[in-house]
Amino acid sequence: MIGLISLILSGCQQAINTNNTSNDRGIGTQWGEGVESHVREVKLDRINDTPIDIAVIHYSKKEFMSDGKIIKELMLNGDVGMSIIDDNNNKWSLYRLRNKINMIGEAGKSYQLYYVNYSKNTYEIVATVDGLDVINGKAGSLKNNGYILRPYSTLSIKGFRKNDSEVATFTFSQASKTYANHTDEGSANNIGVIGTAIFPLENSNQYKRAPNFNAFPADSYNSKYAKPPKY
Repeated sequence: MIGLISLILSGCQQAINTNNTSNDRGIGTQWGEGVESHVREVKLDRINDTPIDIAVIHYSKKEFMSDGKIIKELMLNGDVGMSIIDDNNNKWSLYRLRNKINMIGEAGKSYQLYYVNYSKNTYEIVATVDGLDVINGKAGSLKNNGYILRPYSTLSIKGFRKNDSEVATFTFSQASKTYANHTDEGSANNIGVIGTAIFPLENSNQYKRAPNFNAFPADSYNSKYAKPPKY
């Protein structure tokens, strides 16, 4: 079993990029305004280091061919549902074309990644937006730590994590303003892709709260979270 440190969101329980597909449709995800979102670290074990499911959503500002509209992507044979929701908790329309899922973004609108666990199992959600990990802001990797999705619970990822108590919202913008274009870890080739990888975790109710104290507060910047963009 693989030991790891994952994050659990306080309050409500709260993509991996698999294609370096260039987005030429003029929209991406910007480092948005800061919103409150508290986390704490817990140590759990991955049952294995291979994800048991991966979902990829491609977005742009242009319309496209579609076989039909959905509002939820079911993963793990229906055990986990994934949706994109807006600030009013309305589900964004998703469009399936054969095995590809697309959505139409709107500049200036913020969105969240929303997951529902319909099973008794505990999962780790590793997510990326525009090829960047939503927790540490680095290039997406299956080796990165993720968020915990508890049994019969929900998980809402609102933005790139700035620290233990705040995220920068995912906000659609012109491609030139996207976070991926203004950080050393980003690549324009990955703009327009949201990814999710799911790992099975050992079920455990023995969650130990990480220490809070800090003897050197002036040096408290934590590089494990995403760094702000450079303009």
